[in-house]
Amino acid sequence: MNSESNSEGINVFEKSILQTVIDGIDAVIAICDADKTVIMINKAGCAQLREMADMEPEDLLGHHIDVVLAPLIFDGTSVVALCAEQKVPLQRNIRYKLESKGLDKTILYTAIPIMENGQLQYVVATGRDMTKLIQLEEQLAAAEKLNRYYSVMVHKLAEYDKTDSIISSSKKMEDTLKLSMRASKSDASVFITGESGVGKEEIAKFIHRNSARKDKPFVVINCAAIPKELIESELFGYVEGAFTGSKRGGKKGLLEEADGGTFFLDEIGDLPLEVQGKLLRVQQDGMLRRIGSTRESVINVRYISATNLSASRLLDGSIFRQDLLYRLSVIPIYVSPVRERREDIIPLVEHFVSFYNKKYNRAVQLSAAAYNYLCCLPWRGNVRQIKNVVERIVILSEDGPLLQEDLLPILRLDIENEGRDVSEQTVKVTELTTLSKAQEEMEKQLIDMALDKHKTVPKAAAALGVPPSTIYRKLKR
Repeated sequence: MNSESNSEGINVFEKSILQTVIDGIDAVIAICDADKTVIMINKAGCAQLREMADMEPEDLLGHHIDVVLAPLIFDGTSVVALCAEQKVPLQRNIRYKLESKGLDKTILYTAIPIMENGQLQYVVATGRDMTKLIQLEEQLAAAEKLNRYYSVMVHKLAEYDKTDSIISSSKKMEDTLKLSMRASKSDASVFITGESGVGKEEIAKFIHRNSARKDKPFVVINCAAIPKELIESELFGYVEGAFTGSKRGGKKGLLEEADGGTFFLDEIGDLPLEVQGKLLRVQQDGMLRRIGSTRESVINVRYISATNLSASRLLDGSIFRQDLLYRLSVIPIYVSPVRERREDIIPLVEHFVSFYNKKYNRAVQLSAAAYNYLCCLPWRGNVRQIKNVVERIVILSEDGPLLQEDLLPILRLDIENEGRDVSEQTVKVTELTTLSKAQEEMEKQLIDMALDKHKTVPKAAAALGVPPSTIYRKLKR
């Protein structure tokens, strides 16, 4: 809509074209002359007038904008008046609160002066409803505050936990923990490898807990869980206006959150190559620059990384930058799968049975036969699978000692999956080795296959033609 008065310099044809253009924009647009008299308003502006003030465009066109709209303003100053006075572009939020209509809106107005020969000719004002965005920002700020509180509480609770979170009794895990303890006494980068579910994050936490940084943040990022287009801003943070949708005031990245402490990059093999290059620069120089910023800040972070990728995949330059790999793997630590440290299975099962009995107020117990049966399963999902299976047993079982046959219906899916995995196993020679080592590997796979098929050590031993004591002895090695 437009007013014929106070619009010298804009002919009818030009006004018609301009009106068509601004009507096609969903933001509020109003054009005022040098006296702040409204000469044009678009359809979105008309709709807002009707919603907020039961006004028609004619009530605003040809009138001073502040005289008409000032009574509606709950908080803020007219941006048009200030723009006309200062003759510079301005932007600010104005809040309208109309209790009679149940309205409480915040509109972001931008006013731009149109100058000619140093004289103000027009002010173009645009407005966009920011109410929902502001509410979301407030909710996010509250959630972040709550998250920080819970993080502090979890840290305090961890201080009261007198038991170690890593359950083990095997020689292999003992050696891994000894190496991790030595690694904790320095700030050198640690690179943890191992199959999915073996407890790589627990090793990272163990290193942090025993380091000089134990009272500082332990910040985790799962590189596989964050979309590629977001991971850079999550890592490095950004400044206000860095990109569309960026948070007002900017945001700290996780690297900044970890300053002074330990930064754990889980599943680092899924980090995009272009982000790997930027991480390398930060790791080398200890300098961080937020997205959209020209200022660098110093950060002091201890890096621990983890992946389930094989050595051949890690050494593939198309997947992972070799220079970054060398920087992050000053101390490499390998966590063995559970099937290579079977001595840990029973302690892990006992630990999780106790944990879930308390959690679900149960009194489930396992017989010796049940423990032996669980000890013989391959556990290709490692500690994570043991934890999930034990939780299922505690939930679905009756209280009291459980026999092996009580477990079979509960574990049917796992048994079937493990059977399919085992059937695909084979001895594969990839490098020259001694005959004794080759024989040991073949015996190991045959024992696994026999246990998977027959479920008990005596039956597996009978199928292999050896005494049960031979099976037990070889499982302990």
